[in-house]
Amino acid sequence: MFTVGSCAVSWRATLQSVVALSTTEAEYMVICEACKELIWLKGLYAELCGDKYCISLHCDRQSAIYLTKDQMFHERIKHINIKYHFMRNVIEDGKLKVCKISTHDNPADMMTKTVPVAKFELCSSLVGLIR
Repeated sequence: MFTVGSCAVSWRATLQSVVALSTTEAEYMVICEACKELIWLKGLYAELCGDKYCISLHCDRQSAIYLTKDQMFHERIKHINIKYHFMRNVIEDGKLKVCKISTHDNPADMMTKTVPVAKFELCSSLVGLIR
């Protein structure tokens, strides 16, 4: 889910088309897909507003964030398709920064899992759906 200010401008919640062997691997693949959307949105925003700056992408899995920065778990991820590693170049170029977000403050949870009403209302307010 992408926001500008506190308003959602783009989101997607689908089943992954590939099988992941761990939740870390699944999150890593999601970061890659989000990176592609981010590149498109960043180009659109730059064309409309003329601003170019680093965008933060939030992830609630610390191990997936580590994988975006370093291949320290090479033995565990060498089977991942090479196309999922392109985001490392985007991060190295300073166009994207992957940050940790607490699971309790992650607005995307309302789209990916069953949440209690209070959590749904919190998520909705975080993306500007409820004031």
